[in-house]
Amino acid sequence: MLKNVLSKICFVIVLLKMRNKIVVLLILLLNVNSIIGHLCLWEPMQRGNFSLNPPGSHDCYRKEGPCGGFNSSTSKVRTILEAGTKFNVSFQQHLNHYYPGNPGKLDITFAIGLDPLEEDFRILYTCNDYNPMNHNTQTNFSIPILLPNEPCDYCVIRVRYITRNPDEEDHGTTFYQCSDIKLIQSSKNVEEVIINEISSIKSSNDPHDCCSPPSFSVKFIHWIPDIVSSSSGIIYYDKQSEQMHISMIIDGIEYSMWMNFTSGKQYYLNINEKYCHLFGLDSWNDWCFGNTFNQSEKFLLENFPCLSGEFEYCNRWENGDFLFDSTQFGCYPSALSRLSNGEKTIYYNRKDGPFTPSIFQPDPICLKNPIIMDEHHP
Repeated sequence: MLKNVLSKICFVIVLLKMRNKIVVLLILLLNVNSIIGHLCLWEPMQRGNFSLNPPGSHDCYRKEGPCGGFNSSTSKVRTILEAGTKFNVSFQQHLNHYYPGNPGKLDITFAIGLDPLEEDFRILYTCNDYNPMNHNTQTNFSIPILLPNEPCDYCVIRVRYITRNPDEEDHGTTFYQCSDIKLIQSSKNVEEVIINEISSIKSSNDPHDCCSPPSFSVKFIHWIPDIVSSSSGIIYYDKQSEQMHISMIIDGIEYSMWMNFTSGKQYYLNINEKYCHLFGLDSWNDWCFGNTFNQSEKFLLENFPCLSGEFEYCNRWENGDFLFDSTQFGCYPSALSRLSNGEKTIYYNRKDGPFTPSIFQPDPICLKNPIIMDEHHP
């Protein structure tokens, strides 16, 4: 769960690898400011309303196929594009629901028609879900696709997040967003192929695959070059109790997060302003690396100096846009990197547990009067 948290916490900007791996949960707003929604699309603009604020925007929670319960009459704009050309589809995985038992995927599909049926859509791009180890991870994607060379007055681009996560089974386990477009004849002679299209990883298990110790703490530094932002803090991870605690500072503001996967509750406290949000959690996921455990991480490199600079050597795994490093001895998380934008989280100064129960006890503010953010969870 930790690893998912990290990567998922794009909202919280730290790539914590937590919800299914550890991620530095920063609530910094990776260009957006939301925690509750699950998929939002802005380029081209999605049907209906669009808002990444406040955290938990209902505009990002749409689970009725084929288009989230929204038909073409809800569109505020029909985007005009050139058929047969490249176009960057921009969207946010608003929460990460990585499920280690059967990892999901994200895809971009296309259909002709004003309100096409499910069987009319065809896939233009697909990639694996990734494990940031944190449920509250928001990740922005800008995916180059090759638009079909089929001019049409009425056609649809759709993005789906297929979680396959049984803990998300309230109205299905897939999130949808549709955008209405018009494809006009291109004046260009385009014969390009998208070279960075990511296909599902089908790799075999590797002897380097490993899981972290059952109880440890680790400090982290996370930064995103695109928005010149950084954060830092400490993560406490305890497998036996299935709990995590993250304390961090983002742009001078202090936050604390408590995750209890037994109760299914996650509290997120803004210490400076003294308010606390309550979120639901999916099932616990050990902080592990490699295809043996996550079914989508391919072993890439061994025995190289860890990025933390602590005179240790690391191994590396890859899942599409993301690289995961762990120490060669002990399998502690060392780094989480994103190739497309240079985003990086470095883990250092680890200490083994166990920890006193008070480490995982939420602040009284959270227990007394939390702001409930995730209505489909208890």
